[in-house]
Amino acid sequence: MSAAGMAAWAAGAFALAAPALAAEPFDGRWAPAAQVCSSESGAAQVVVVDSRALRWHDAACTVATSYRVGDAWHIGARCWGEGAISSIPITLRVQGGRLLLDWPGARAEELARCP
Repeated sequence: MSAAGMAAWAAGAFALAAPALAAEPFDGRWAPAAQVCSSESGAAQVVVVDSRALRWHDAACTVATSYRVGDAWHIGARCWGEGAISSIPITLRVQGGRLLLDWPGARAEELARCP
């Protein structure tokens, strides 16, 4: 099964197993800058966040476990992309209308909400 097919299957399976949750401040489309959101060349930089998953152009993560502490959402995610599957702890925090996306081994990213 291709990575895209696996992503679609996992997202569908998770959607059936997870209860519907109210929209959170993290939900939406996010990019390094708002102008990237509508740019064809910037599509690879946009991340879509909802209560069940984070999705990029070429990768995706499902939320396996999560909890909130103050304004931070800590996620135990199951991620796949570039032919690899792994479990990754991810922290999301909304501050001043921007999303701080942080996980081990990578520099934290500050993203703007797409209109």
